[in-house]
Amino acid sequence: MAAMTRRDVVVGAAAVMVIEGLGPRAEGQENAKVSEPQKDEASLASGELARGSKVFAMGAIPDVKQANGSARKMVFDGRLATGEAISAHQSATSAGTPAGAAHKIAHSEFIVVMEGTMEFVHDGKTDRAVTGDVIYVAYGTNHQVRNVGEGEARYLVFQMGGDTK
Repeated sequence: MAAMTRRDVVVGAAAVMVIEGLGPRAEGQENAKVSEPQKDEASLASGELARGSKVFAMGAIPDVKQANGSARKMVFDGRLATGEAISAHQSATSAGTPAGAAHKIAHSEFIVVMEGTMEFVHDGKTDRAVTGDVIYVAYGTNHQVRNVGEGEARYLVFQMGGDTK
């Protein structure tokens, strides 16, 4: 799997900013004021996130081969100090690799396409996403993504809320 580039980091940071920007509006609080976590809120953090700010070095995270031949790196899994469950993984799929089964989620996802062309099947329609695009998968959506390009596709998935583990 290729090393993570500055572009990958920028795209990932953009996805996090999108996630932060959608938080209050998703709950109907368009002008909500964001406050700093209180000391008791900080104790809500869990997993790797409980250790505070850090860099997740992608080169140090092992690839786990999936049943369809793709590879996955589990970046982090835990709870933010503000209480939200969140996890992230990076996946890589070679051209021609069969898609994983369509599945319905009980959380929300942002999928950042870091390399390649992905097909996103959802809600009775099919969309394409290319390098740099961000796919939003709403809570409860039955969906499937697959590499429809000629080379490897790499994407970073942020899962939050609901049944995120």
